Amino acid sequence: MTTSQNLPTRDRSAADFRMPSHPERGNRTHPSAAPERTVMVAAVVLAAVSVGGAFVSVAGGLADTLLDAMGPTGRLSIPVPMMLAQLVAAWVASGRRRRPALVASALLAVVEPVCIVSGFFDGGYSDSARTGAHTAYQGLLVGMLAVVGVMAARRFSHLRRAQARRPIGARSGT
Repeated sequence: MTTSQNLPTRDRSAADFRMPSHPERGNRTHPSAAPERTVMVAAVVLAAVSVGGAFVSVAGGLADTLLDAMGPTGRLSIPVPMMLAQLVAAWVASGRRRRPALVASALLAVVEPVCIVSGFFDGGYSDSARTGAHTAYQGLLVGMLAVVGVMAARRFSHLRRAQARRPIGARSGT
């Protein structure tokens, strides 16, 4: 008996000789999404407007120092920890990983309107020390908060629609 009968022939493809993938280990993939940088860009612009507002506050006499202007009593800027959290959330929302991007974009879409509404309750919109220029700059800050919220909601919506279009068998990893 010759051993040539047991040798693979050139007619068979390389795929025929691969080990079968393990159902629990071999097929794990992280669901991905196309990166979309609009949320991140809007959050960076918001951070720049916030830092600019701190300088305007100090120059206009609303705050004594930049740290006061960017603290919890700041009128034309976002507190530093909140701004850093928004930048991190925007970075995650802009990324390729679908599940973290969904969570981060949903979080931003909810937090931004809360930030806008909080100005009514902390006296930020009714401070008598504000001038017309301060009020206009505050309007710019509120507008940028709204832009980030809308961009985050848009990203969330796109990620959800992309998930709905995927075949049912491909959704198991999300």
